[in-house]
Amino acid sequence: MKNTLETLFQSFETGIRSSKAIKPKDYLKKIGLDYAELRIGFNSGQFHHRETQEFKDDFEALGVLKKSDAGVRQEDFTAYTAFGRYGLIFPLVDKENTIVNYFALRFNLETPKQEYLNSEGIYPAYPSPLTKRLYLAPTVIDCASLMQSKALENRDSVMAMHNGELLPQHLEAVKSLCELEEIIILKN
Repeated sequence: MKNTLETLFQSFETGIRSSKAIKPKDYLKKIGLDYAELRIGFNSGQFHHRETQEFKDDFEALGVLKKSDAGVRQEDFTAYTAFGRYGLIFPLVDKENTIVNYFALRFNLETPKQEYLNSEGIYPAYPSPLTKRLYLAPTVIDCASLMQSKALENRDSVMAMHNGELLPQHLEAVKSLCELEEIIILKN
């Protein structure tokens, strides 16, 4: 099985459901998001521990792991830093609904940090071509909150901008909406 962002995200979804994931669950509750209703994972930063070098190389190529100069106890051992370590992970997808990017909310820092793995994909997904009303949310968290609110109607869709910006994939998605009647831009 190929090591992909899709397979890794499945392990993050398992991570958020772990009985040990108390702090991430508490944080989600605090911001009003439910991992049972939304695709949210938790990256403890340890997914690469006790894995093969090939496994680590695959995720280094995807940008999820970076070699670190942190001291290690074993010789011939490379330390790595994981993207979004100890953070909530949200998947961004391409037109085929394949995960191509992650948004991480590292909530356990003195000041929570939001970061993207790269600039690809759309959260939560490309809108349905039959969308009549499209909401553009400034952030992934705003987008998830709107989805969680149950305020969206049958032919409504929502897309998160990339740090408040529309990227080419957003514009392409909007242009593909043949029945679009209204775009609502949410502001922070």
